[in-house]
Amino acid sequence: MARAKAPDRPLEFTRPHMPHRLAREGRMDFDETATEEERAALATLFDARSVDRFRFRGFVEPAGDGALRLEGRLEATVIQSCVVTLQPVTARISEEVRRLYLPDLDPEQVDFDAEEEDEVEAMPRTLDIGLVAIEAAALALPAYPRAEGAEQLPEPAPQGDAPEGERPFAALAALKEKLGGTS
Repeated sequence: MARAKAPDRPLEFTRPHMPHRLAREGRMDFDETATEEERAALATLFDARSVDRFRFRGFVEPAGDGALRLEGRLEATVIQSCVVTLQPVTARISEEVRRLYLPDLDPEQVDFDAEEEDEVEAMPRTLDIGLVAIEAAALALPAYPRAEGAEQLPEPAPQGDAPEGERPFAALAALKEKLGGTS
């Protein structure tokens, strides 16, 4: 396996590899599962109560002309807090992840195509498949998790439309008028 040296700053889930070695050595299969400490760090990163499971498996292989293709599946269970009730909400992630890394990618020449299955990126100095998994999980997690049956929060009244008694500073304004109204 073409593993690179881990960075000085510990990341939540890092699995670095050197792209030039991967291109030379051929297909590399991976099956990475986060440790208990990594899952705790991921929970902090995702602002979640806990990450109970985090597994990323797949392969990286040469794709011609110095390019690398990464294909994998992320399986994760993340416990978030409901935005209404703060009750625990379980998010189960099962995501296909596909990346195509090009060695001489000019960002100006990349056309975004929603129909394209591979996400095209510039070839990094170090290909961290753990970071790819973190990115996929962050994009898959619900931004505003809701517990089943949680009611919608009432919409705030537009400014100026509230009756006099419901305006928060109405009592202060009345007191100011009563005392003489000078600032």
